[in-house]
Amino acid sequence: MFSDTLTVTINSVAKTLTRINQDKYSSEYFLRETTGEYRMRLRNTSYVDKTRPVPVTVDRHNVELVQTLYPVAPAVNSTVRKAYAVVENDRGDTIVDPVKFWAGSLAFITEANLTKLANFES
Repeated sequence: MFSDTLTVTINSVAKTLTRINQDKYSSEYFLRETTGEYRMRLRNTSYVDKTRPVPVTVDRHNVELVQTLYPVAPAVNSTVRKAYAVVENDRGDTIVDPVKFWAGSLAFITEANLTKLANFES
């Protein structure tokens, strides 16, 4: 189980979010500041992939972080930023191999590569 607080560092500033909800296989963390708020959700689900010759149960794991910046007059709309990652593995797979695969995949997501992506490079 994750701890009661999670810390995310954004622009060299640590943001400590407190767990506000926990259900069977998911949890939600929250931080409210003067100018906005952060919300992180961790979810674990599974589904049966019936498109394969023999149906397989797939475990799905999701991390989502949402930042909402409150509007400052004369603006009326909040600015919302969202980042999320989804990783899946067949139920019969090991734990170690998928974790190493995911870590390698996510290591590609550097600030330099995100800058290229934000500039519509592909």
